[in-house]
Amino acid sequence: MKKYTINYIASITLITILLGSCLSTYAQDKNYELSVSVGGPFSYIKAGGSAEVVNGNGFNAGLRYSYYLNEGLSLGIGVEYQTYNSDLKYQQFSGAYMTTDAEDENFQFRYRATNLREEQKLGYVNVPIGIQFETPGTTKLYLAGGVKIGFAVSGNFETKMQNLTTSGYFPQYNVELFSPAFAGFASTDNVTVGKQDLDTKVSYSATVETGVKQQIGTKNAIYIGVYLDYGLNNIYDKDGSKNVVQYNPELPVKFNYNSVLDSPYTTDKVRLVSYGLKLRFAIR
Repeated sequence: MKKYTINYIASITLITILLGSCLSTYAQDKNYELSVSVGGPFSYIKAGGSAEVVNGNGFNAGLRYSYYLNEGLSLGIGVEYQTYNSDLKYQQFSGAYMTTDAEDENFQFRYRATNLREEQKLGYVNVPIGIQFETPGTTKLYLAGGVKIGFAVSGNFETKMQNLTTSGYFPQYNVELFSPAFAGFASTDNVTVGKQDLDTKVSYSATVETGVKQQIGTKNAIYIGVYLDYGLNNIYDKDGSKNVVQYNPELPVKFNYNSVLDSPYTTDKVRLVSYGLKLRFAIR
């Protein structure tokens, strides 16, 4: 949470500096174009593995500041807020590892979940940097491309399981216990884990956008286009030592839970993807 607070403050500061600089320069030089945009609706976290992935919806809203080298070519920089949403589903999910109980007995903690679902939500402030080409005329075709640098300002995941069965195998006695519940061994239906932080790293994405730019008078224009942002780097530090269900010897009836992104059931590369329609209004 501290990380997100720092990123949030840094992002707000960056937006303020960029917006102030852009507005100041725009008032002095009409070779600049200032635009506001909204886009969506497809934005999700791409994490490969054995899960059934349900790609969620998201949106973006931002400001762009462009400098025209000539009437058909411009360089741009901006800021935008983007949300991402994904669900990972498993019909069966299990794990086992050695641990120690409150009486210092070594045993293997085993867990098995059915119909596990993890919903992941992220919020990023992106800084797009790119180049745009457009044809002449009142109705123009345009093509823009570049990169985006994204800073996480929020992130959480929530887990649900239809059933969770836990047990303890004690090799010294060659016995597996499925009870008692106060020892952490039980079968529980409809398990819901509240929201927990999902810490992610800086994202670097390639971006492309194309569509139609319609002039409205001499100063205003409307852009209608399609876009694709595709993550180039892994945004999640996978910790394979973490188990989705974590035994708690101090309070066995209360487990700790981790994201499935830390489990062997997902790949080591987690990327951000967003695409859909984009609408921009520009003044020059």
